[in-house]
Amino acid sequence: MHEIIGSSPMRLDGPDKVTGRAVYTADIHMEGTLEVALVRSPVAHAMLKGIQAPAIPDGCYLFTAKDLCGNFIPSIFSEQPVLASDHIRYQGEAVAIIAAPTREKADELASEVKLELEILRTVDSIEEAVKDDAPRLFENGNVCSVFHSDKGDVEGALKQSALVLEGSFETPVQIHGFMEPEAAFCCLDEKGRLAIVSATQNAYSDLYTAAVATGRQNEEITSRAATVGGGFGGKDGNTAQVYAAVVTHLTGKPARYVYTREENIRWGMKRHRSLTHARVGFSEDGHILAADCSMLLDTGAYALLGPSVLGLGLEHFTGAYFVPNVRLDGSLLYTNHAPASAMRGFGAPQAALAFESILNRAAKKLGINPLEIRRINAIHKGQEGPMGGVNEHETGLEEALEKFSRSDFYREMSENPEKGCGYGIAVGMMSSGLGKHIPDTCYVTIDRTDSGFTVSTSLVDIGQGSQTVLAQIAAKALGVAVDKIDMRMGRTDGNPDSGSTAASRSTFICGNAIIKAASEILGGAVHAQAAYAFPEASGEARHTYFAFMVQGAKVKVDPVTGKVDVLWMHSTTDTGRVINPTLFNGQVFGGVAMSLGMTLSEQVRYKDGISMENSLANYILPTAMDVPLLTSDFIDKPEPSGPYGAKGMAELPTVAVAPAVTAAVSDAVKGLEINRVPIDRMEILRAGGKA
Repeated sequence: MHEIIGSSPMRLDGPDKVTGRAVYTADIHMEGTLEVALVRSPVAHAMLKGIQAPAIPDGCYLFTAKDLCGNFIPSIFSEQPVLASDHIRYQGEAVAIIAAPTREKADELASEVKLELEILRTVDSIEEAVKDDAPRLFENGNVCSVFHSDKGDVEGALKQSALVLEGSFETPVQIHGFMEPEAAFCCLDEKGRLAIVSATQNAYSDLYTAAVATGRQNEEITSRAATVGGGFGGKDGNTAQVYAAVVTHLTGKPARYVYTREENIRWGMKRHRSLTHARVGFSEDGHILAADCSMLLDTGAYALLGPSVLGLGLEHFTGAYFVPNVRLDGSLLYTNHAPASAMRGFGAPQAALAFESILNRAAKKLGINPLEIRRINAIHKGQEGPMGGVNEHETGLEEALEKFSRSDFYREMSENPEKGCGYGIAVGMMSSGLGKHIPDTCYVTIDRTDSGFTVSTSLVDIGQGSQTVLAQIAAKALGVAVDKIDMRMGRTDGNPDSGSTAASRSTFICGNAIIKAASEILGGAVHAQAAYAFPEASGEARHTYFAFMVQGAKVKVDPVTGKVDVLWMHSTTDTGRVINPTLFNGQVFGGVAMSLGMTLSEQVRYKDGISMENSLANYILPTAMDVPLLTSDFIDKPEPSGPYGAKGMAELPTVAVAPAVTAAVSDAVKGLEINRVPIDRMEILRAGGKA
């Protein structure tokens, strides 16, 4: 049998997807299914004084907050209602549920519901949220959470620095852009349980949310993921699930709710807009002596996972480097915008734009090669991170930089740059695991069958290929071919709670659990259950495992229009041992394309709390025609505590794209420093004297 680890067998879900046999949530239908629509607020900020409903025909239904057993969505603060009953905090917030035999009828009835509203002044930006006279979205004000960490003597080190650079940086609100919109289906199973099927990243989260809203016990509900057409964090939490579950609970009938694309763009979860101010001090030879960062994030109307995004973004601010003196401050702010939550990178891309941009400028001012300044500052095993925690695991950044220096991309950049083009580099770092003080355990069961082995976990394959990678790990551990492994994923019925498919955790944590369970099977058991928990970081640090990526960008800038064409992106990665090279490259290329969108074109803007973008006609996602040449390689530096040496890396490719591209644009347009993405063409033209 050929070596399983490091090979690329056919994706287990590949045949069903390419033939159209794969069943997505929107494909599920039963006789008598009710279609769900929401009555959403037409304004961004108001007090709800009353609801005037039309006559509801037989076979149709209207439900409001008073019909719910519990009116909140479980999360960090559990402050968001399932249905607003008094205070409306964003345009599009759900006020009532309509269910009807067709979606057209449900939409028609929803449009006829009239809301009695006392309109309030909106908080339309994080800049407004911090003003003394801003409207208060919650009793305690507009500050959702704060973060502070202080290591060493920042002010003293800055005074001793040969060079201090300072800047303010901005990133936009971004949507996840998955092909499949948010969707959920619910019915009663043969035991009378609510059976939820959804496009989800966490089947147990859907179960718990439905239990709160309906008053049912957990054992009276099952939840599973259908085939999921992408998640990227935007399906980690309630989207459509609770509304379908409530309808089935109250009517006894099957119910389905599928977002329209407008609902997805306007009211789906978002990436947090950020404002970051940074000061960084350097010695003459390029060592980073101190870093001082303050970050503001727009969490929208509710916190969701925002406090964790703020903490991770700041924890990753100094990225992949050893910095002896670090001060990190941040505030998560409420605005009258649709809630932001998890999105691939989870705060790290916002931080990287600031720090990596300053690092590139320092290299230029100090006359040091941009790769060299990163090499001399690269963090190593045994050194302290920005919050004082000791880096106890393998870090291959220095090796990745060395391999990048031997790439075709870097040879062209340093030896034979194409005339009229600009080149830039940046480094990204991304943690793995949910972080300190957050339960982070994965459970796995393995059963011996007549044809092989069944491996069960509640983790979900959301399109990234974890089903195949985990099957490879199981096959290696059990000494059989991959086709002898039946992966049973993404369901609560019979599978313990293994948490969310998020935080680049699936391969590491589930792979280790599989290896533990496999050892019992090899010892003679026919059934085995094992659990693996992420070890907690030391000191104040939130995370203990990190992967690293060196990104290179080549661009061409049109001097007449200011248009930026990215011609080539090259990536060199340290993620331990690569289990499946094809799926690894898929993650790299997909992550790069996603962050190219944020860098060049994607943004949701608000006016009076109303999103100006509402369709893919005016929210500009990159297409296949916009994606440049993508090349990728990696170093092989196994992490001893990882499954066969692997570390997590799914979010990593998104982190350093923006600063690499902005550095390349600055190289092409001499004297231009870009502090905001998406890149503004007028800024380029002004720098080039064309505007």
